[in-house]
Amino acid sequence: MNPEIDIWTQAWSTWEKGGSLMLPLFLLSLYAYFVAFELLFRLSRMMPTEIRKASPHDLVEKQEAIGGAIGEIIRHCLSTGKNREETRRRFQNIRSETARTLNRRIRFLLALVSAAPLLGLLGTVDGMLATFRGLTLDLGRKMDLVSGGISEALVTTQAGLLIAIPAYVLLHLVSRRRSEWLHLLRLLESHAIRQMASRDSISNEIA
Repeated sequence: MNPEIDIWTQAWSTWEKGGSLMLPLFLLSLYAYFVAFELLFRLSRMMPTEIRKASPHDLVEKQEAIGGAIGEIIRHCLSTGKNREETRRRFQNIRSETARTLNRRIRFLLALVSAAPLLGLLGTVDGMLATFRGLTLDLGRKMDLVSGGISEALVTTQAGLLIAIPAYVLLHLVSRRRSEWLHLLRLLESHAIRQMASRDSISNEIA
């Protein structure tokens, strides 16, 4: 038999053993991974590798040459001239707004990821109920229902864990990137304020 056909045959057989909850688990996995990769893609565009490796000093000094979200943020926040309080307020507003948006999506992703093993557990309960129902029947039908119930209990539990474990890894990666982004904004704010204070001090000395 063709190995590829054999793999698909085994996959379909496993799907059937999982019972009616396999479709909700599959749809849940698609949605959870879509949200996870969408967040990672968004964060990678907000903070590409060259931005992550650059120092706050370089980012502020070369702001006109920096593209993407971080370049727009720096130029927007520093367009206040020498008004340090306004610059600080703009940085804080952007930081709180992006944190609120990202946190909302991350909480939603956490809910999706947490639902996967719970759906698998529901399949386990459903499979065990089918097993107990089979034990009350005559011998001819008993073995089919008992084996089917046990298969459903095991397959749905396994499917829920296979969905949740990699998704938790992605969730951790998203959370870490979110923290790096917010930390970068704090560093930029601190450096920009120090730079403005230094220029004010030099201007006062000259005056």
